[in-house]
Amino acid sequence: MANRRFTTARSALAVVVMTCLALGPALTDLHADQSPMAETGHGSIRGTLYQTDESTRLAGAKVTAINVRTGKQYVSEVTSDNGDYEVENLPAGTYDVVIEAGGSIFVADHILDLGPGESLSRSYSVQPQRPANRAIAKMPPPKGSATLVGESAPQETFWKTTRGKAVIVLLSAGAAVAVYEATKSNKNEASPSTP
Repeated sequence: MANRRFTTARSALAVVVMTCLALGPALTDLHADQSPMAETGHGSIRGTLYQTDESTRLAGAKVTAINVRTGKQYVSEVTSDNGDYEVENLPAGTYDVVIEAGGSIFVADHILDLGPGESLSRSYSVQPQRPANRAIAKMPPPKGSATLVGESAPQETFWKTTRGKAVIVLLSAGAAVAVYEATKSNKNEASPSTP
């Protein structure tokens, strides 16, 4: 009888683990997208723009931060000789960063997540020889990419990488096999019967 309860508990645990692994990352992303904080607070993105050599400052350029969810665009003033820019009054959210210099568009290699009232510092170098990794809606085709200067690009969370997804699939498959084996062994067990 104790063996039977152990088998049933193991089956239930396997179902819970499989469900958490399969739905956990998706539920986290869903919660982040529906967060009421996404519309509150005003932050900014500031930094310095550089030419391809990553040391010569870029004058005469402007930065546009585009809210990924709403499509609203926020534009900086044109940079002076020092190459400094600032995009202000940004509601919390996720932003594409586009740099316009000399009539060409350069798309930042990554998107930025901005919290309520947060101020991010990001300096970019325009790279016409490197193709942009995506096009931006309602913008001309990009002539190249814009890479971070002086800091590394933000790392993708483990569960969104190829390795993380492979671990989720393997663990889910293992849990499914455990559930199947547990239910199969429950069916094969003879139940006590009265004569």
